[in-house]
Amino acid sequence: MLSDYDRTFTDSSLRVEPGLVDAIIRLKRKGTLFSIVSGRKYSFMYDLYQSMGGVVDSFIAENGCVGYANGRKHYIARSEGREEMLVGLRSLDVPYDAGDVVVSVSVDYEREVDQVIKGYQNMHVVRNVDSLMILPHSVSKATGIQWLMGVYNLTPVQMACIGDAENDLEMRSLCSLMGAVCNALPAVKKESDYVCRQSFGFGLKEFLEYIETRAIKTIE
Repeated sequence: MLSDYDRTFTDSSLRVEPGLVDAIIRLKRKGTLFSIVSGRKYSFMYDLYQSMGGVVDSFIAENGCVGYANGRKHYIARSEGREEMLVGLRSLDVPYDAGDVVVSVSVDYEREVDQVIKGYQNMHVVRNVDSLMILPHSVSKATGIQWLMGVYNLTPVQMACIGDAENDLEMRSLCSLMGAVCNALPAVKKESDYVCRQSFGFGLKEFLEYIETRAIKTIE
């Protein structure tokens, strides 16, 4: 079970909704692994992972570039020429937030980002609601999921995911079941198999309960 983080696992306050952890634990007791796939920096996701006390089995950070599983950090992709690119952003007075691999910039600076990235064919930009993520070419959340599937020896038919934004659509091709929280963008809802009635963490809890019920019906 793969979940996006911002606006899916949590709301804008980053609060974990009551009952969500219990819903995850119930699913895990039935043999399901729970992982978070996020555009957030690795350092942020690692702190979250530790704070969850074993509820989260693994995570993919920086939109597929860095992962953590079985107690180890893994670089799934690296970005050559990043430091030079950052110099270009600074020369245009573009504020940014740099992770281990990914660089995030506000959508307000889209024109400047396009101007800088034009000279780097090994990088591309992914839009995520109100931010732009600069990352290695052809890398996406799907890249991270493929890595994680290899770690756990899983196939798409064993994968489910849920999200809310443009970059979450990258998970669709590798998951047999996709959910969208109620606050998701229309494009995400359109591609999803199940659209939640509730938003944020309450929506994720609803989707987990749907999966649990669906599994019981399949057994019956």
